[in-house]
Amino acid sequence: MSESAASVVARLVAALRRGRALHRDGLTVAATLVVERGPAPGLPALADTGSYEVVARLSRGGSLPGPLPDVLGLALRLPGGGPPHAGGHVDLLLSTCVPGLPWLPGPRGDFSAGPYSSLASYRHGSMPVRIFAYPERDGPDPDDPVRDKGAGGVPARIGALRRALERGPLVFRLLAAPAGRRPVRVATLRVHTPLPDEDVTFDPVLNSHPALRPAGWLARLRRGAYRGSRAGRVR
Repeated sequence: MSESAASVVARLVAALRRGRALHRDGLTVAATLVVERGPAPGLPALADTGSYEVVARLSRGGSLPGPLPDVLGLALRLPGGGPPHAGGHVDLLLSTCVPGLPWLPGPRGDFSAGPYSSLASYRHGSMPVRIFAYPERDGPDPDDPVRDKGAGGVPARIGALRRALERGPLVFRLLAAPAGRRPVRVATLRVHTPLPDEDVTFDPVLNSHPALRPAGWLARLRRGAYRGSRAGRVR
């Protein structure tokens, strides 16, 4: 599918749904981001170590009915380095992927079973970088940085997610994986408190960092899809 075709399809879907073309069913949450090292490889928005209060969103892709596994999303608004219209923030969007194939979306039945991947690589200078998030119980395998080590506990339903957050936070480890190198852990994200159902729109295309741009054919499809979704949404 071309970028223009992705834009047309997303615009039609957004118009029919009167909202997001994808990941319409989600929960916006307050989260604490603890940056553990800086500057992070390929992540200039995470250059300064420290603790930051941020906004995140966990969601279902919406391609499959509620009881079934679906491609799950983790959106994060990173502090600093972004365009003025986004308040200087950078949006990072990750999706559950097929183990061993970080560019291929993979359905999950559990928000706490990883990994989550940026799918498309980013370009940092001449170096491709892919971003991952692992739930606390999972982690990168030395020989396969996107191998899922299983085990979950938060069914991929928004009601179940709310109830889980009442018991305690969900914790994710953020890693950057430059091409040909081992993943480097750069931050810990603790998702803890549901926020009012405000229509917070995360957009990794508009709200990106000049030194960290989505690259490759997946990025082109995403660019078209987000452009179409923006055009088709009824406000």
